[in-house]
Amino acid sequence: MQTPPPRKSTRSRPAKPPLSERAVVDAGLRVLRREGLDAVTMRKVAAELDTGPASLYVYVSQREELLRLMHDAVIATVPLPELPADPPGDWRSRLAALVTDVVHALNAHPGIGRVSLGTIPATPAWLGLFDRILGLLLAGGVERRRAAWGCDLIALYIGAVSYEVSVAAPPASGGPDALQTALDHRHAAVSIEERLAGLDPVRYPHLAASAAELAGGPAAARLALGIEVLIGGLSSG
Repeated sequence: MQTPPPRKSTRSRPAKPPLSERAVVDAGLRVLRREGLDAVTMRKVAAELDTGPASLYVYVSQREELLRLMHDAVIATVPLPELPADPPGDWRSRLAALVTDVVHALNAHPGIGRVSLGTIPATPAWLGLFDRILGLLLAGGVERRRAAWGCDLIALYIGAVSYEVSVAAPPASGGPDALQTALDHRHAAVSIEERLAGLDPVRYPHLAASAAELAGGPAAARLALGIEVLIGGLSSG
């Protein structure tokens, strides 16, 4: 009769790292980068941490709270520029660079930008970001109500740009190149150059004459134009 092999003691297994809110958020971000936002469920995040879903509810109350915490963790990676001294000659460039950095940070985690659409995240890093955005607008002489409402416009622009990256197929890899990947996908999906080249110049005179400009140009320059228009429009009132 063969002697069964000795059972492996549980003490010899590597100890699991202790659970915490940060550990749960980091696990959610790993699932997001690997499988996309829709795959971030309490069950999948628990499996990532080698535990059961019930263990997560000690740290997050539900999936929606987890997504807000993940979104805030991404926003927190973006350095905030100092407010300019008086006179604030470079406030526009500081604000443009900040918005660009936020877009790239969100695009490194495709899909997470959707958390800011249709709601106000009201989490610490998000509030800190828009406190600084508002401060830069006010430093530039933008009237307070116009600046406050401008924060909404900037938030919508950030959310819309990051959403377009998240729905690109195949998914964009993240970072600055994600913008170009998403733009190329949108253009290829409808064969935009061919469609514009085939337009009837009598029926669509302006589109037909501007075909090269409509289909051309790098995504980074298009992003910069959008930010420039927003800042310029707010500061012109």
